[in-house]
Amino acid sequence: MKILLISDVDVESGRGPVTRLAHVLPELARRADVTLVALGEPDAVCRRALDDSAVPTHTVPFALDGWRVRDLPEVVRRVEEAVRADRPDVVVLYREIWDLMRTLPPALGRLGVPFAVMPHSVPFLDAVPRPTRSFAWDLVRHLPSERRGHAWSYLLTHVHEVGLMRTLPRVVINETVDLYLEGYFPGAPAVRAIPGYAVDLSAITTAQPSEKTYDVAFMAKLTRGKGLFDALKAMRHLRRTRPDATMVIIGSFESRQVERAFFTARDRLGMREAVHLAGWLVGDEKYRVLGSARVFCYPSRSADTFSLCLLEALACGLPAVCYDVPFARAVYGDTPAVTPVRDRSPRALAARLGELLESSAELAATAEAAVRFASGYCSWDVVADAEHAAYQALLNTGLAVMGAPSKNTVRNRRA
Repeated sequence: MKILLISDVDVESGRGPVTRLAHVLPELARRADVTLVALGEPDAVCRRALDDSAVPTHTVPFALDGWRVRDLPEVVRRVEEAVRADRPDVVVLYREIWDLMRTLPPALGRLGVPFAVMPHSVPFLDAVPRPTRSFAWDLVRHLPSERRGHAWSYLLTHVHEVGLMRTLPRVVINETVDLYLEGYFPGAPAVRAIPGYAVDLSAITTAQPSEKTYDVAFMAKLTRGKGLFDALKAMRHLRRTRPDATMVIIGSFESRQVERAFFTARDRLGMREAVHLAGWLVGDEKYRVLGSARVFCYPSRSADTFSLCLLEALACGLPAVCYDVPFARAVYGDTPAVTPVRDRSPRALAARLGELLESSAELAATAEAAVRFASGYCSWDVVADAEHAAYQALLNTGLAVMGAPSKNTVRNRRA
């Protein structure tokens, strides 16, 4: 089978989807004839993955203006050029870049090449904390909390195209995306590639420090949607009962505006001495700093459907406290290592964090449960098997043939 993948290739900006690509690419290349259309120049992590996998790569200049793909016609032309050269059996867009989701299907349909998308979130919507089965209604409810002007501008001009999700074949890589998209667009052509993520437990274990330096850790792209500001508020409440409690924050800011707002909020809440900003970290250094905390605070509301950051924290032996939102229940609901608390309540976050920090016995038991849960996601080899099987199912059932997609839904479930 010949597969052509399309993805951006910078981990810091592409986050989970690009991290996933970098890890699964060498394994997938052992199972199929894989080519990559790299949107932009690969960073060091992706370059290493490309070297390890020996995957042929077409590099296409790529930039975003907010949500808009800059010079979109040229990007599409370069993708068509790569498809003509390689003649793949299927083309997969590795995350939900809407401009490409809407323009590539007709372009590739003219070439007779099947196309599918791998959504990591819900296009236009993220993942609202209490979803209904109406996409339009949830979008209207979500808009008042949308603070990004570029998002408003894009939605006003493109939301009428959302019907594409009823016919566009999708590769589903976690239970939460399946929950949302099947609720909003039931019967759309889909295959499951689950488990869709893994962590390198041996590397994480090796990197663990001998001592705990911080009480709490938070790690993510530093945005409002990931719960950055709620984590600060939770620390203020926690320090009322544990005055010496400290937190380390790992990640880079989404924008200068968020960065300014963070430092203003930190100082206003009196957290200057309590909160250490470690910045963007990768590899062993990330796991060393993450593992230097005792518990993980992750009050994400609508920005996650899986959260690789949360999985990495569990792999480091950090029990986690998060809000009671769909991804926490769908993915992490079966482990005592993750406690969901009342949504939008930093006070409830702090109360549970305090309970864990107060009881050494419970902290040890939940830390053990955290590593046990993460061990179920310990193989990128298994992830590659699931992804390869999903592409086979797309082709075998004809779901990815553009222009006349099947109404049936295929489910590749784990045995």
